[in-house]
Amino acid sequence: MRGAVIVTVFATVLCACSALPVLNQNSLRPEIAKVAASESCVNNATHCTCVEGKTYRPLVEIEGTSPKMCRLNDEVEGNKCGCPGTALCEKEVFSCSKLQATGEFNELGQVACTEIIDGTCEKASKPEQCSQNVNVFVNGDKAGCVRNVPVESNVDDAYGYGDWKAQNVENVQFDRVNLRLIETTANSEIHLCVIYGNWKLGEASYSTDSDTREVKSKITADFPLNFEIQDDPNDQYGGDGTTEISTFHRYIATKSDGYCIGPLVGDGSGFRAEFYDMDFMAGLNVQTYNEVTSGIENLASWSFNDHIPAVALRPDGRANGDESVVVDFKPTCSC
Repeated sequence: MRGAVIVTVFATVLCACSALPVLNQNSLRPEIAKVAASESCVNNATHCTCVEGKTYRPLVEIEGTSPKMCRLNDEVEGNKCGCPGTALCEKEVFSCSKLQATGEFNELGQVACTEIIDGTCEKASKPEQCSQNVNVFVNGDKAGCVRNVPVESNVDDAYGYGDWKAQNVENVQFDRVNLRLIETTANSEIHLCVIYGNWKLGEASYSTDSDTREVKSKITADFPLNFEIQDDPNDQYGGDGTTEISTFHRYIATKSDGYCIGPLVGDGSGFRAEFYDMDFMAGLNVQTYNEVTSGIENLASWSFNDHIPAVALRPDGRANGDESVVVDFKPTCSC
């Protein structure tokens, strides 16, 4: 979001050309390799092998034995989660009673055993998609595993577009690209909301700051991408309904900008966002949902001044007009 004078000038530019602004001539956009499935399988991450048809032999009690003795039963087919792999894998943990060997098998195939009451059992399954969590990688490095913000069916419940800006700026950081992932629980779909800056902090502490923040973005996937919220509609948006969408936003400290896209497939294939030609921006902020407090929290911050030589940035460490950062999103069943 920006002030009235800037809106007027920018609207004129938008009408004069149909294409999005071209890349800055001196822009440096390093090639960041896509996160491979085998690399993303970290801490129950995106692609875990779900071995279907995995056979195992449970213990069964031998009647009439004292102390209790057990033997291996016939083979049973099941599933197993492991890393790395190419398929989503979901573990269900539940309470159960089970037999457990307490010694070595003898020559008759028998083993001393005991019954565990209210023990812990796991069951693995291979879901078509998972919508509650997403692993986020910044320039190829894992920033964290996000718990998506749950809303019933309306993505705007997590964005709050009104009065030309996002009203729901809970823990949104100033002068950063804030990434907020949403799950619409009614249909188990994933959505991405991007919030540029925090107008509330701007009004409170930076009311005299007139620097114009700029950021372009490109999001690519193997499935069609759709804009769901445009903050604001007269900003520049391209590629709606295609596998590559692009945006260009300008705003000042006391305003904010952003957009939401979706629904995004949660089958593990993921999608990629590149933010580039950034000016007066400090970096990224990845948000997550806290189920205990039912609030939106900040999971990880990424700053240009930690990764780029100071001489290439503005004196305060913010972007100087040609900085970029790449973010990979990989849906996962659990964090």
